[in-house]
Amino acid sequence: MRKLLAVCVLTALACPAAAAMADDDLIEAGISTETVKGDYASDDEESLATIQESDEDLAGFVQDYVGKDTALKGAFFLEDRSAGRILKLSLESVLKKSAEGQENSKVVEAVFKGPGGKKYAVLFHIRSAGFGGIDIFRIELKKEEPKKTEKLKKK
Repeated sequence: MRKLLAVCVLTALACPAAAAMADDDLIEAGISTETVKGDYASDDEESLATIQESDEDLAGFVQDYVGKDTALKGAFFLEDRSAGRILKLSLESVLKKSAEGQENSKVVEAVFKGPGGKKYAVLFHIRSAGFGGIDIFRIELKKEEPKKTEKLKKK
């Protein structure tokens, strides 16, 4: 009987450790850091999304963006790649009409005043962001078209 009692005690001491190991293994197996993937990839959903805001809303969005950037930095800075310099600009106006861009994006044009009073046209490329929002994904200077008199002189 004493031998049977000793075997039971030793078995009981070994079982809680085994049960604890089994519980830890179950917890680790249940935790995953991977995202759940549905029938469609999120990239596909974003590329199909279209901007549903009106042209006035897009112009207001650009104006707010420039206002916040100007408040943060003191001016709106933009690189002029053709001249190889950074322009310090101030907003004059935002056109209330947008144009269609690439891949379901919209392009809003704004007019800025630069150093020396020169005016620059800047293009803001806007696309749809997740959960019904919009995002400015590219800002660039509008390429100036040569004047008609310059075209005639070249010919």
